[in-house]
Amino acid sequence: MLAERIEDGALLQLIGKWLKAGVLEEDGKVVHPATGTPQGGIVSPVLANIYLHYVLDLWFEHRVKKQSQGDVFMMRFADDFVCAFQHQEDADRFEQELAGRLGKFGLAVAPDKTRTLSFIRCKPEPNEAFEFLGFEFRWVRRRTGRMGVRRRN
Repeated sequence: MLAERIEDGALLQLIGKWLKAGVLEEDGKVVHPATGTPQGGIVSPVLANIYLHYVLDLWFEHRVKKQSQGDVFMMRFADDFVCAFQHQEDADRFEQELAGRLGKFGLAVAPDKTRTLSFIRCKPEPNEAFEFLGFEFRWVRRRTGRMGVRRRN
């Protein structure tokens, strides 16, 4: 994936060394992970962003959006993302296909951080909320009487 955009062989070689670098454990042992980038490595967030661009972003843009009957939207920051679907059927299809798509690339969703919820302005009850990047988002009635999304950290 990197070689598609980067022609600098020296840089690709340096990234390869980062990926092969071991992780120094507290007991002094060096562990070499079989896959992925070393946790906390300086290049890990950059490589994760590039990887997910190809694995998730482009797939969402070129496949999920085209298959969906209604409006769809995805917001991603590093490895966290939220998807919004106008129609429940589109959300259900996405949820079913997501595991397969990520699995092709050796990834999986975190079940404890993954859920589908109804987040509709016209139907604030039950007023479900979700967390994204340390903020809670929920529909609330404003002083004007209109509904709006409240963000709370």
